[in-house]
Amino acid sequence: MLGLVTRLAINAMAMLAAIQFVDGLTFTGHWASLLFITIAMAVVNAAIKPLATLFSMPLVILSLGLFILLINALMLSVVLFVSDVFHLGLFSADFSATFVAALVISLVSWLLTALFGDAA
Repeated sequence: MLGLVTRLAINAMAMLAAIQFVDGLTFTGHWASLLFITIAMAVVNAAIKPLATLFSMPLVILSLGLFILLINALMLSVVLFVSDVFHLGLFSADFSATFVAALVISLVSWLLTALFGDAA
């Protein structure tokens, strides 16, 4: 259970970093909304991302793994859609902002997981 809480905290911090550093990604909600967005991101990454990666495996292989960045941006787009449907307050100006935000989230999440993730 502590591992799940640690992962959610890492994803929330990565999302906050993307909100702070990416122009075009805005958050107008409060901390509870951020918690729901983080849970939505975890569900999307656990349920949809493996299928998207599996079905696009030839493109992932041809691009030497770079297509995963586009898949991450598409998964963030799904989270943005969920945020819009449930009025959670996370918005993106365009797909380029979503792409850069997904890149920032991936990098920050990777770094924080490397530092703190395996301890829990």
